[in-house]
Amino acid sequence: MAYYVKLYEKEMKIYCILFDTCRQNEKVKSFFNSNNLHYSDYITNSWTATSLISLFSGKTPSELYHKGVGYYGTYKSILTDSEKEIWNEEMVLNCLPKDWNIHIHAMGPTRGDTKDFRFFPDEICGIKRKVKYYEYKEGIDEESFVKEMQSLSNEDNHFIFLKYNHYHDAVSSNDRRLKDESIDIFLRVLESINFEEENSLFWIFSDHGEWQNIDKHMRPPDSWLTWVSVTDNITNKKVSKDLIYVCDFKNTILNRIFPNSLPNDILDDVDNERIYVCEDGRSVARELGEDSRQHKYSTTVSTIKKVENGFIQLSFYSPNKQSKTILYDNSNGAIKEVETNQKLLDFLKNGVWKWYFNYEW
Repeated sequence: MAYYVKLYEKEMKIYCILFDTCRQNEKVKSFFNSNNLHYSDYITNSWTATSLISLFSGKTPSELYHKGVGYYGTYKSILTDSEKEIWNEEMVLNCLPKDWNIHIHAMGPTRGDTKDFRFFPDEICGIKRKVKYYEYKEGIDEESFVKEMQSLSNEDNHFIFLKYNHYHDAVSSNDRRLKDESIDIFLRVLESINFEEENSLFWIFSDHGEWQNIDKHMRPPDSWLTWVSVTDNITNKKVSKDLIYVCDFKNTILNRIFPNSLPNDILDDVDNERIYVCEDGRSVARELGEDSRQHKYSTTVSTIKKVENGFIQLSFYSPNKQSKTILYDNSNGAIKEVETNQKLLDFLKNGVWKWYFNYEW
């Protein structure tokens, strides 16, 4: 994939900021609303790797790899070298012009974010250029690191990916107090940001909810419905969408840098007829024997459509070939099982996700 002509004759910064595992939270929502900043529902996948894969590629896991991506089958473990080359071509970081600088920093101790191995990008993709990584300074970086990035020269282009692991670690410890404290940390991070920085775009989001609530049929909200806030100081247009899809990030970024009119930009209106696809392969969703590590593919796929007061979701769990259709009320969290929605089922069977219906586990 090649892009050669810039759209804007100015340098810019893209901030992609992840609050890992941070399900929808009233304090977070209140911060954005009270500061007149965008906040909306966000449709994702069920765990960090697949959510980031879709974020950076603009595609679902099965569109990138013919059997999706399982919890033990991420980029580094399922692809041949030639397949990795094709995969990496789809990632937005490899589509940026050569003069862009990439900064990656994960904050807080958690799986994969260590000095020797970084969950991003190692589990997600290869990056075909120099990347600047940062070592975590506990208790300092939370509130100071965004300011450090905002002080970078405005004569260069910067792509900045920040991963805050505090809520993720609180869920791992099953400590309610630590969950509350992590939300307070996130709020201080948000308060440290100058959202009026010129020629910048902020994409602040959560990748999924709390994993103990994710079952084999991808029960909402934790399986696929979180939150996102986007501030676009490159076009200087207010984002007003109340529903954004994880796959919309890539086209949004490419539309800011190049003379494109790619679809599903965050400035486009919400398409109420749009069907969203999410996939899961978490180890907790396995019914495949004691050694789940041998299973490297996705197990569940869902089609989701916006309806009044919420969403309709059809999920298909491949190991036992079982589908389920539910209505999810986004105002009160109520879930009601309903008859199979044929349109959502046909959407899967007529697309690249049809492999789920035929694969023998």
